[in-house]
This record gives sequence, structure tokens and C-alpha cells, in this order.
Amino acid sequence: MRKLTLLVVFLTFLVQSCAVKKEFQQSINTYQLQNYFTGLLVVNTQSKDTLINYNSQKYFTPASTTKLFTLYTSLKSLPDSIATISYFDLGDKRYFKALADPTFLVDSLPNSTYGFLKNTDKELIFVSEEFSDFIYGDGWQWDDFQYYYMPEKSLFPIYSNLVSLENNRLTPKHFQQFIQKDFKKKYYRDFLQNDFYIDSIPSGKRRFIPFKTSLELSLQLLSDTLHKPIYKANEIEEGNFKPYISTPIRPIYDRLMQQSDNFIAEYLFLIISKNKTDSYQVKNSIQYALDSLLHDIPDKPRWVDASGLSRYNLFTPRSMVYLLHKLYNDFGEEKVFDLLPKNGEGETLQNNYPFDTTYIYAKTGTVSNNHNLCGFIKTQKGTLLTFSFMNNHYLQKNSETRKEMNQLLQKLYYNY
Repeated sequence: MRKLTLLVVFLTFLVQSCAVKKEFQQSINTYQLQNYFTGLLVVNTQSKDTLINYNSQKYFTPASTTKLFTLYTSLKSLPDSIATISYFDLGDKRYFKALADPTFLVDSLPNSTYGFLKNTDKELIFVSEEFSDFIYGDGWQWDDFQYYYMPEKSLFPIYSNLVSLENNRLTPKHFQQFIQKDFKKKYYRDFLQNDFYIDSIPSGKRRFIPFKTSLELSLQLLSDTLHKPIYKANEIEEGNFKPYISTPIRPIYDRLMQQSDNFIAEYLFLIISKNKTDSYQVKNSIQYALDSLLHDIPDKPRWVDASGLSRYNLFTPRSMVYLLHKLYNDFGEEKVFDLLPKNGEGETLQNNYPFDTTYIYAKTGTVSNNHNLCGFIKTQKGTLLTFSFMNNHYLQKNSETRKEMNQLLQKLYYNY
């Protein structure tokens, strides 16, 4: 009797499983009829059984899902706290160097460097180093230069290399002198220099615009903020520079994931590059990650930046799932789920993937005509799934693509 009962249970499970697979195959068939490119890989996180595999070996433009690779590389490579500057004191002088910390004078991120420089009576002397990287990444859209999500890279970032525009005033106030009236556009910046053309911004609205960077400008802004002069060393001074540990790393990761901050992503890789190769170049961190951390990746990506802004990046859904498994196995469910955006009431993904409970823990990636979502699903039955859902080259609205994706993701939630 017991054997018969087990047989009935097994056959029932088999029938239900076949029905579920048939339903999902029908859903996949609808994507085959679309005039854009879709890839979907769904794997049971514990058993590693593949549940859905559609174009998982094909290459897609990943957009900001690239930041999953940036997060993993940073978690494996950086300590719990980093330094904005290194310094040494000699008599009544304090010599200091910039270390590419993206958090300096950013209100929403903790950083104690301002007080360290403000409260000293010593004369402040800045010692410059070579900044090897270009201000933009390969494959970035040059005409996005005036949008908040694409500030320039520089040796000594300050205020995230952004000006804040509110009530027709710019902050830092240093830039107020460069405002000009223009009735053709609400606001924009000249491509070659820091001239800001502004008509009007509604009261209470705040906008951020990248400024044109230079080392001289960073030192001027720092001097204005500290209300004391900053001198520049004519040549590298001999001295035992030591880092001033100023910045906890966890808030940086939160901003990287929750706000998908491109500036943060690029600077994490500049810091890793300096630590590993003694040179500030994002490409060095990418090569380090591929050689040392991801040498067994199933499909070698074309990976050119840390943020995912570049149209040159190419990753497969299969490699995304591989990376997610490494995150999960190396750092554990609690930490990874805490870092990843999630849906549910009041959560980051709720507007785009609405549901009455949290079940998606994932990173989005969106550029024009492309939207991807890669992460984990905790199903109604308690099964944990790893997935990569990538959609490229569509002409419809992003909201329509997300709606179609959300319907299929909810099927996964209810059926596994």
C-alpha cells in the first residue's frame, strides 16, 4: 500500500510538472513571435536543475546588470572601509594625495575627510599623481554628457562631480557665476566648458548636472568649502604617505545597487585598479576580475566598463546566473538579498514589478530599447530560483516590456 501511495504521489507530481513546463513553453513561444531579442535562464539555486533555458548562451547588451559583476569583484577585492586621501605631516605642512574615493562631500554618504582637513592647523599641500583613465568609458553616449547619470571621471572627485540646480541656483555656489539665460531649453551645460544655460526649473524641483572637471577645479572647490587655501606641490614630495581611512564601504554598495549609481561603479574599479596594478584604469580591474575571480565563466563577456553605460558590453544570461551563484555561495543569502533591490511594498522594484509581497531580489539594467532583470526569486512554495531575463532591441515602451516580464515572473512564483 505504501509503495502504491508513493507511486501515486510521484505520478501526480510528474503530471503537474509537465503541465507547468508546457505552460512556460507556451509563454516562451510568445517571445519567439516578438520582433525583439529575449533570453531567459531559470535555475533551481540549491539543486542547480535548469527549469527554463531560452537563448541563455546568446550575448545581450546588459546595461546596469553589469553592476552585479562590479559588486562581486568589489566584495572580493576591497576592505570594509576605504580612504579618500593618503597623507604625511612634515613640520607645519600636511601633504596629501587623492585616492579616487567617490564619496567626498556627498551629503548622503559618510566620509570623515572634511573634518580631518578642516580641523588641522597645518598648511595643506596637494600632491598630484597620474590619472590614466579617460573621463568617459568606451562606448558611452557622448551626448549624455549633461545628464546626472554620466559625470566625468577624475583624479579627485568632489560632490560626485555634479552641480545641483534648484530654484535657478547652482550648488556649489562657485558655478553660479557661469549661469546664462536661455529660453530654448530648461537647462543644459556647454559641452566644452562650465557654462550653464538655464530657463527655469519649477520651484522645489532639483536637478543634477555634471560639471567639466579638472584637478585645479577640484582644489578650488575644496578650498572654497574648507575656507582655507590649498597649495599644489610643484613636484612629488618624499614622504611616507599613509591612508586616512574615512569611508565605510557598505553604504557605497547600497548606493551602487539601490540607486544603480554609475559614478560609484566606475570609481570602485578605479580604486581596485590602483590597489592591484598601481594605475587608475577601469580596464585593469576588469582584466583582474576575469583572470583571478571569474576564470571559469561559461561565456567570456565583452566587458568594458563597471557601470554598464557602454553599448559595447556583451554578457549572456548563462554568465549572469553563474555570477549570481558565486555571489550567493561566497557571501550567503542574507547578505546578498540585503544588498539587492527587491519588490514588495515600499521597495525599489515595486513600481516596475508590483506584487503584494517581496519575492524578487534582483538588479535591473536599462538603456534605450533594452531592459534586463537578473537575480533571485523566492517562490510561494519556498523554492529559491536564480534567473537572468534579458530583452534587447525592442521598439515598444519599457513599461510594456516590464509588464510582460512581470507576468512570467509571477508564474514562476506560483508554480515552483
